[in-house]
Amino acid sequence: MISRRSVLQCITAGSLVGLVGQTGSTAQPESTADGTAQNATGKLRVSPTSVHYDEPFTLMVSGVAPGTAVTITARTFDREGRQWASFATFTASSKGVVDIETYAPVAGTYETVSPMGLIWSMRPTDGESSIYAPPEGGSDLTLTASADGRQIGQQTVTRWFGPKKLHTEVSPDGLLGTLFRPSGDGPHPGVIVLHGSGGQPAVGSALMLADHGYAAFAPQYFGPSDAVPDQLAEVPLEYLQRGYDWLTSRPAVRDGSVGLLGTSKGAELALLAGATFDWVGAVAAYAPSGIVWAGLTYGGEMTSSWTLDGDPVSFVPTAFPPSVIADYVASWPLGGSVSLRPTYEVGLEQASTERISEATIPVENIDGPVTLVSGGDDRLWPSATFGRMVVRRLRNHEHSYPVRHVTTETAGHAISFPYQPTTGLTAISSPPPGTTMALGGSPEGLARANKESWPVVLSTLKEGLS
Repeated sequence: MISRRSVLQCITAGSLVGLVGQTGSTAQPESTADGTAQNATGKLRVSPTSVHYDEPFTLMVSGVAPGTAVTITARTFDREGRQWASFATFTASSKGVVDIETYAPVAGTYETVSPMGLIWSMRPTDGESSIYAPPEGGSDLTLTASADGRQIGQQTVTRWFGPKKLHTEVSPDGLLGTLFRPSGDGPHPGVIVLHGSGGQPAVGSALMLADHGYAAFAPQYFGPSDAVPDQLAEVPLEYLQRGYDWLTSRPAVRDGSVGLLGTSKGAELALLAGATFDWVGAVAAYAPSGIVWAGLTYGGEMTSSWTLDGDPVSFVPTAFPPSVIADYVASWPLGGSVSLRPTYEVGLEQASTERISEATIPVENIDGPVTLVSGGDDRLWPSATFGRMVVRRLRNHEHSYPVRHVTTETAGHAISFPYQPTTGLTAISSPPPGTTMALGGSPEGLARANKESWPVVLSTLKEGLS
């Protein structure tokens, strides 16, 4: 058995092929247009070889000797040009077949039956931890099958985003963001895509939604720009009203209701905006909170994340219990992972019933379907608990639209669209240097959550905006 340490060492060295001793001469396979490549040692078939970014593909090797160890490697590049790679070694069946749909690898970057495991288990070949960002034009995925030191075949899968037009705008009234829309005159239904506390526009999700026929606007509502607040504190809700006005004034965008899709603090904002503005026709909230929490400020002062009509929206303060402080102190000289989940759990315990009631978002005012997506192992905040609170309130008020809550117990905070690397999404770098902020979940759990939740999110938007 090849050890996990060896796997990581070979990925760091950029040499997955060397891991299984494939250093001898290779017989170059013949490739065909139907996704088949073969030589005397067997045949590799990939289908289809051109897919939308959120569509799966199948891979099968046949014609090898029963019991042969067959290794599949995968390579691609991210938006910054960094190479990512994965591999899996399988034992061929008694019929000389390897089918990644139903076979578990005996070694590799993932361990269980997972048809798209070669995608979600990818890591940067430079050995650095990183979050994968897909190129805006899509990317090529190179798949290579080898056995006994010989290459069986190689195929390239083109993973693409549909033709679309891009606008990056700073409007006269200080609106900052990026709009992706399908080609064609439209008019296309609109969706506003809201980022979380990282402060960067949610370009990936906007690209995916444009691929499904939406004019997807990804605004930046705080960050290093004169057009927006410099921190996630007292952000005016009217900023989204300006975003809606600008979006629906585009000639190719349909007037009327738009959808909101938000992640983390962006999910909190999506639920709050949906309960505030009558133009919201659907809400999809990833890692949500139905309670308004304190903003994130440089000085640590407690203030609301949002304002309305110039007044701070009622909020619940976070709390820093001894366990979190101890984690930070321990991680400072040694490096380590810190979970902020207790700051919200203890904050909720310490807040008065009246304060919680005032800070609870009246989600029953949302005039459309609502979908919540959460991970049971979210280490940033208890999004699954928060999601259940939202569902309970909606049902208590007999919400007249569909309400769904997709929860995956082995997922953490960073759930998104499917079929992308998830290995860098269980923790992220955080000050002080050497410290990481725990997001929770496993790469496989996140991949499962992405796959299961995405069709539900798309259905919600379709229902609310059709």
